[in-house]
Amino acid sequence: MIDISFYNIVVPILALSPFFAFSILCLILKKGQLCPGQHSRIQGELITIWTVIFVSLMMAVETALSNWFLGVGVLGGIYGVLLSIWQGKLPNKRAIPDKAIYGALIPLGIYALGVAFTQTTIFVLLPVIVTGCVLAQLILVKAKHRLVAFNQLLPIIGVATSVLSLIIFGFSFMGHDSTLLLDQITPELYWFFAFLIVGLGLWLLPLFTNDEQSYTLLGVATFLVLISQILLYEVVVIIG
Repeated sequence: MIDISFYNIVVPILALSPFFAFSILCLILKKGQLCPGQHSRIQGELITIWTVIFVSLMMAVETALSNWFLGVGVLGGIYGVLLSIWQGKLPNKRAIPDKAIYGALIPLGIYALGVAFTQTTIFVLLPVIVTGCVLAQLILVKAKHRLVAFNQLLPIIGVATSVLSLIIFGFSFMGHDSTLLLDQITPELYWFFAFLIVGLGLWLLPLFTNDEQSYTLLGVATFLVLISQILLYEVVVIIG
């Protein structure tokens, strides 16, 4: 019997999404043409990643995830917090060495893989991409970045992945002919579409208005998109 408890549905999204977002940010730190101020600010905002990781770890205790993976995740989160403390103590917009930042990819990657391997479907990767993209952009906007292309690229990737996940979900659902199943997932589907439409709308709004991306607006969009992807993953696990 498939376990669809709250923790088993939420933990995969909260564990994998920050790792995906962190990977994007590491790529930007390595390849992006950043001034020292932007570099320092992005590093300073990585505390958001560590916070989400610790939230996922606290919830993961209630799942069947191996204590070994939990331990590695805790070490990765602690290492990340120490990096943020180190960066925060540097004067004059200085940044810590990027190699120290990249080092966090190893423990967090191991933790993420441990969570991924406990899932019953690889579909979880699609919600992770969507939420990871919006989380990465939220951090960039809060860091007052000037990489304008990412304000367009990340939402486009998020929307394209959302469409792909809906297509795959549609084909999966058509393979089931059960009134009982439909009654079970209908409330989640209603809420999923409501959160997704509003969340994506707020995320994409600056692209159509040519306004500067608002951190507050994007923060609301991030929350709504996150909830929508958790609901979608729950439905996918139910129809199995």
